[in-house]
Amino acid sequence: MRKYMAGFLILLFVMTTALTGCSKSSRMDNTAEAMNVGGVSVPLGEVNFYLRYQQTQMQGMYGLYFGEDFMNQDLMGLGTPYGESIRDTVVSTLQEYYVVESHAEELSVSLTDEEKNQASEAAKAFLAANDSKTLKAMSADEATVTHVLQLAALQSKVYKTCAATIDSVVDPESVAQKRISYVMNSLMGTTDEEGNVTELTESERTEKKTQMEAILADVKAGSDLNTAAQTQGLSASSMTYGKDSSSLAEAVLRAADDLEEGECSDVIETEDGYYVVFMESTFDEAATETAAQNELSQRERAAYDAWYTPLFENTEITTNDELLQTLTFERIFNQPVPEEPEAEETEGTETEEPVSETEEEVK
Repeated sequence: MRKYMAGFLILLFVMTTALTGCSKSSRMDNTAEAMNVGGVSVPLGEVNFYLRYQQTQMQGMYGLYFGEDFMNQDLMGLGTPYGESIRDTVVSTLQEYYVVESHAEELSVSLTDEEKNQASEAAKAFLAANDSKTLKAMSADEATVTHVLQLAALQSKVYKTCAATIDSVVDPESVAQKRISYVMNSLMGTTDEEGNVTELTESERTEKKTQMEAILADVKAGSDLNTAAQTQGLSASSMTYGKDSSSLAEAVLRAADDLEEGECSDVIETEDGYYVVFMESTFDEAATETAAQNELSQRERAAYDAWYTPLFENTEITTNDELLQTLTFERIFNQPVPEEPEAEETEGTETEEPVSETEEEVK
């Protein structure tokens, strides 16, 4: 998975967000070669800095749900800690950045002096916003932070240059979206704790179909689909779909295509269940616009990949796996929590001072 920046200014904004905390002593050799990309040495310090930046962003998103030590958990069920997957992604991303840096001039793309200065100023602001122990734990010095910012900015410019070459005309029919709501009553049977499946009896299947026929009768009598479904202990879902959609069974989408706006299908039987479909709109303008933008984004990605992939495949890349594996996740990196504004005192009312607990942000 590659991480593409939405733009240089967004990157600068994120990177000036302060990180606080203290760290254990580290003897990491930031100048050691973590990998070599086309004859260019990538120092361990850059890998560690970019990894800790990513770790911090994810800590804020996932730490609340999976616990602060989530980077050492197998969240994806792949048999490896999540942090190792993130480390692999960071290594891959930096490899991409270095390949792009080596070939950007072939597209007549480079950073302007102003953009280089922006990266330098953002790096200085980042260093000033953090204490020395945090910076040491992140391998964050001015040269490292500045170069990573410049690498990301250059890749973003190259991506945009490739994206500008696409055909920006989208066939309206190919992206047109309809909006339906539907109720599904499953025929998949039940599964016990040992994984054994008990198929539905004919009586149970008949009962489920009867429920769906009752829902259909209520809708034809003027009820909305979700209300009718709820009377049978079910609920309706809503979705948009287009020409090549595969999100529902073919029989369901085929029946939906036969409906005019405001019409309801008969009960549809598939292998997995019974369906009743209601056509909300035969042309959803917002969803169609989104589909068109997605199509253009896919073309942009394809244009970039067509330029980048051959270069990557023809670049000799070596990694010091033993050294990279020293980048572990015992430390927890957090962004500081914004302070709550003090409550205004009201005459005649006593107020307590806010209580602030100082938490070790980096362990």
